[in-house]
Amino acid sequence: MKYLFSIFLLLSLVFPVVTSAQKVEFNGGWAHISGDGGVDGFDVGAAAWFTRKVSIGFDYDDAWDNSRIGLFELTSLGLIASKSHLQDFLVGPRIFFPGVLKTKEKHIARLLPFAEAQFGMSILNSKLVEETAGINQSASDTEFAWMLGGGADYRFASHWAGRVKLDLLRTHFADSGQSRARLVLGVVYTLGER
Repeated sequence: MKYLFSIFLLLSLVFPVVTSAQKVEFNGGWAHISGDGGVDGFDVGAAAWFTRKVSIGFDYDDAWDNSRIGLFELTSLGLIASKSHLQDFLVGPRIFFPGVLKTKEKHIARLLPFAEAQFGMSILNSKLVEETAGINQSASDTEFAWMLGGGADYRFASHWAGRVKLDLLRTHFADSGQSRARLVLGVVYTLGER
């Protein structure tokens, strides 16, 4: 229930910002987040543009990993599986740098670099399973998270762009901090020309 309240609070803060924006964009793609073997999944988001350089972005990551712990396969314990599910809800400013890559080459001129800082929460669900011995342990934690990084958009049509992002994602599970690299490859659709 506290997750629903947090999401509702976040959306109620973001909605007035989006309605006053000049343009709105939607994005989605593949995400990889490092740490303990890493998790893979998808990233979806939206952003409200206020100028041609500044937007407020919202990102939701949903990533998971199912791994076998091979060390115990030949013992009486048998095959043990570790399952992780990580979700991030992040919002914050994204600053673009148009004109930084001034060149006569059209393909480079379509590249639009940016920097971003986002804040929010992360949810981690972990499970350890071994069916023959009946082991089924799980744990869950929800904590504050922040992200700092950047990337670039490559505009290939008036409303469409490809996006690559590399960020430092800082989570705080189990009362300690974890630093994770976050790579996102995706596409962006903007309502209104860029």
